[in-house]
Amino acid sequence: MAGAAAAASSPGAAAAPLVPAPRLGIALIALGAVVIELAVAARYGYVRDELYFLAAGQHPAFGYVDQPPLTPLLARLGAILGRNSVVGLRVIPALIMGAIVVLTAAMSRRLGAGRTGQLLAALAAATCAEFLGAAHELTTTTPDFLFWAVALYLVVRLLESCDPRWWLAIGLCVGVASEAKWNIGFLAAALTAGFIVTDARALLRSRYLLAGCVLAAAIAAPDLIWQAVHGWPALQVFRVLQQQAGHNRVTYWIAQIVFTGVALTPVWVTGFIWTLRDQRARRFRPVAIGCAVVIAAQFVLGGKPYYPGGAYTFLLAAGAAPIGARLAAGAARSRHRMVQALLTSAVLALPVALPVLPARVLHAVPLQKINYDLGEEIGWPREVALVAREYRTLPAAQRRVTTILAGNYGEAGAIERYGPGDGLPVAYSGGNNFWLWGPPPAPDTDAIAINVDPALLRREFARVRLVATYDNGLGVSDDEEGARIYVATGLRSSWAAAWPAFRDYG
Repeated sequence: MAGAAAAASSPGAAAAPLVPAPRLGIALIALGAVVIELAVAARYGYVRDELYFLAAGQHPAFGYVDQPPLTPLLARLGAILGRNSVVGLRVIPALIMGAIVVLTAAMSRRLGAGRTGQLLAALAAATCAEFLGAAHELTTTTPDFLFWAVALYLVVRLLESCDPRWWLAIGLCVGVASEAKWNIGFLAAALTAGFIVTDARALLRSRYLLAGCVLAAAIAAPDLIWQAVHGWPALQVFRVLQQQAGHNRVTYWIAQIVFTGVALTPVWVTGFIWTLRDQRARRFRPVAIGCAVVIAAQFVLGGKPYYPGGAYTFLLAAGAAPIGARLAAGAARSRHRMVQALLTSAVLALPVALPVLPARVLHAVPLQKINYDLGEEIGWPREVALVAREYRTLPAAQRRVTTILAGNYGEAGAIERYGPGDGLPVAYSGGNNFWLWGPPPAPDTDAIAINVDPALLRREFARVRLVATYDNGLGVSDDEEGARIYVATGLRSSWAAAWPAFRDYG
């Protein structure tokens, strides 16, 4: 092991003493980011995926059709501690935002940043539009970004110390991260490539790496076993997502600038170049290469532009080291201009990243075309109330044999969240894991169906009639606007026979 450590150390790259962290300043920046998130947490409402995760949290399992189990468990915890409120649910992602700020600053310190550089790294993370938007809601992306930041910090510690025992912590992080989102596998593979093509490959010859891999595999195993037992439904989800690959590639690179922020782009670009070229940063080149590889790989694969977002924690931290040194050596005016640029960039990004504007503004200024989730947060109680209205118009005898069918998991999750208050029974859907929680009760021969393919309804029911069309009342164009509600009667077969036709993984 000592030989591997010595081989990994590079001449002229001896680490300088670490500059003490400006803890108060970093803490205030992190706290400010948390406060901003919580200030707008309940401005609109739940996003579609949050409603799904709230429902999934009521059905604990080792795995789900489209994600591992950690986020549903976090959603259930947030609902319990937050008394089933939107703000309560979003305390967790807000705290994650604060943690990302602290981790980015901590990485910059390990990379050699002074006090100014560390504060710059913290401010960069706090003003990054991608992190602000992700930390607004509890989805799989939020813990994924956190675990990427933790993993990158741990790899930095490994390279800094050349102590292979860090592989155990890295393996633990990767394993837990895989229970939040499978995306961590791309980062692990990209970092491995970074080690292989640099002198750090010596650190790969370690029993601790093997132990870390075993640890990661053991933690990930329950979800993988669940997928295998259920026929690998995630593969079908991936195939559906690949239908967007062309559009993702067209928007990918401009999104890397827009999502991080125009003012932050020079920071992370500087971080990448500095880590590759500067002798003082040579030991950390495997991380820079890994970040570049994972960003490029998602473009090639047609992934969504935000998939590699966690990589920017390291790149921003790296950029803060040389830029911070120049700012510290320059005039105070230069530092003020830098802070002003970052804050201005954040202010310009806030209406896109967070629901700071009234929801009705989205009709005239369709920001949801850039940040899809803004439109996903409005109107769910109104939509559920419309379903409940049609349900109540049915005769009492018919209601007893009427189930609620939803076309997607967001609608089903909304009915599960708000339906009891409107007197609705449990909703069923073919959307992802909701399909596994079906079918509806055998005695139910009728249905109120929202946003379900009418051709499918006519095939499975004797009579189908349109009774209402959903309008969010704000004129905002989103995926639910114009959803149609049908009353379907006379189930032609049994639910056991009909239910496979309703499955919709994607």
